[in-house]
Amino acid sequence: MTQNSQSLPLCIPSGFVPGYGQGNLALAQINPSPGDLAGNARKIIAALRLAEQQQVDLVIFPELALMGYPPRDVIVRHPFLVAENLKWLRGIAEATGKTYALVGFVEPLLPKPSEQRIGKAAFNAAALLGEGKIQAIFRKSLIPGYNEFEDYRQFESSPVSGAIAPEWLTDVTLHPPLQDGHGLITVHGHRYAVSICEDLWNDPEFFEHPHYPHNPIAGLLAQRPEVLINLSSSPSRAHKESVRHQLCGFVAKKHGTPLVYVNQVGTVDELSFDGGSRAYDGHGQLLARAESFQEQLLILNPFKGQGHIAPLPGQPSEASPAAPAFQANDTSDLARTYQSLLQGIRDYFAKTGFQKAVLGLSGGLDSAVVAVLVADALGPENLLTVSMPSAITPDENRSDTQTIAKNLGCPWIEIPIGTITEAFTQELSTIRASVEGIWGAVDARSNAADNVQAISRATLLRQLGNEFRALPVATSDKSEFYMGYATVNGDMSGALAPIGDVCKTKVRALARWLNEHRPETVKTPKNVLPLSVITKPSGADLKRDPTTGELITAEAELMPYEFADEVIWRLETLNQSHAQLLNTPFYYEQQNPLPPAQKAEWLDKFFDRMSKAVFKWFVAPPILIVEGGGSIAKSDYHHPIVANRIHWQGHSPREIRTFLSENTEK
Repeated sequence: MTQNSQSLPLCIPSGFVPGYGQGNLALAQINPSPGDLAGNARKIIAALRLAEQQQVDLVIFPELALMGYPPRDVIVRHPFLVAENLKWLRGIAEATGKTYALVGFVEPLLPKPSEQRIGKAAFNAAALLGEGKIQAIFRKSLIPGYNEFEDYRQFESSPVSGAIAPEWLTDVTLHPPLQDGHGLITVHGHRYAVSICEDLWNDPEFFEHPHYPHNPIAGLLAQRPEVLINLSSSPSRAHKESVRHQLCGFVAKKHGTPLVYVNQVGTVDELSFDGGSRAYDGHGQLLARAESFQEQLLILNPFKGQGHIAPLPGQPSEASPAAPAFQANDTSDLARTYQSLLQGIRDYFAKTGFQKAVLGLSGGLDSAVVAVLVADALGPENLLTVSMPSAITPDENRSDTQTIAKNLGCPWIEIPIGTITEAFTQELSTIRASVEGIWGAVDARSNAADNVQAISRATLLRQLGNEFRALPVATSDKSEFYMGYATVNGDMSGALAPIGDVCKTKVRALARWLNEHRPETVKTPKNVLPLSVITKPSGADLKRDPTTGELITAEAELMPYEFADEVIWRLETLNQSHAQLLNTPFYYEQQNPLPPAQKAEWLDKFFDRMSKAVFKWFVAPPILIVEGGGSIAKSDYHHPIVANRIHWQGHSPREIRTFLSENTEK
């Protein structure tokens, strides 16, 4: 393997011989930004020129590489961008020569003058470029609308798969012509079938419950291409690598056809794309794989069996299915989680034009882990850590914040908030008296008095961020979000929530992993987090127990995190109901005695708190998606904010009949 001095790393397999007509391919795994047509085109041209130096037949780019995926509604509200992307596509085509290119782009749906356009205004498409012009077009057939995908809002489904020459492409005649809606292309003597992302993910023999009624790949491969190509922008999620590996190998082996899969890398808002572009031979064996979470130009030859296989982050089993059971101490996904979060933070800042971050460091687990992630992503010099102790903050927490900042090499300041909260509370008491004259006494259930500390801290961080052009980072984890334990104007306050899709038990496991496995390129101690930070009980440190004088922990107010996190896992992965949860043995129950009444009480509390927390999910900053089964990120899950009257326990037929009879007017 060799590396080129240009910005896009080049990977060449052993025994590679440059020269056209041999079937040499280049997989251009790039990191585009939605709508940045000039920047994305620059990346495409750079990869094309690099491939030309190696006399590669065809260089393949990810799905919608020119526009950037996902473009979301920007192309609907601002259709000029679609017209612009077509102009850029033509410009790139003019720059091609003997090295052909497959480039994903947004194709405007242009009706004939006598016809009225029906459906969406665009196709998710790819273009074959070569010899100075656009040679053919391919359109995506299967348009996903589940989980993080919302392509159905912007794109029309293509009724055919394979190469076509639409009417707007006036100077192209396909050879051979379109056959039964499944045209192939020929590049330097080799025949290829081309598909786009989701079109690969509907084989009825692989998936027990396919999403769509037809399988576009079957028609394409019936035309007997030498290689099947798939242009993808497939986000990274827990256990998805194993499914992707099995699917690609299955399709290649089933049809006896080598398969080449090109995936986008980089993060767009909440979606992290892991790259891992790859190729399989006709027996379903992995032939080549690009690096994960890195841009790269990977050269291979499926006809000669030449390719380099990069390792995956950590050591996940490529043959294992998605996790069949909840394991509180599962460590198999931590390396990928780290890389995904690192990329997400780095890209969020870079693509929004920021370099610096400010973070409230409490001495607790969540803020400590987020500090390590942000420092590793942006560089420690770009993270300002701020300790903001109150009168009840333990001395141990204050010293731990200094230790973490010193270990990371981050700047650290301390701002005691006692005088701030006292002044705020004093002013608020006068205001409260006035409002009580209107609405009556303060709600006894309110945590407002305690949250003055959280609000003061968040306000300071916001102000520092505004004055020094730095983004505050939220530190809430997934468990806190689900149970409403996150504070809107406190630990939720920030521009990004890096661990908002990581449950507390996994955050704790990740902290231990960070101490042992952070890469050697990070110039800080391996044991960056003090053991006390990892092992201490989690809590907001906002109030003390009036009886014992001890700080009230989160689990004392909620329930054990191992139990709550398994509820979350079962809701997202298995879609279980309250009744199913009640009657299913939990991992927690195998380790701890749990009376049925206590389990029922915890479940009721969980669902009650979850129903009341949904509005917090809506106002939360972007959450980087890392888990497999689901998340509460706005890109992934749409829960009506006002849907807090769901009776999660369900009703028996008898209860329903009684209710209806009592509420039916005579």
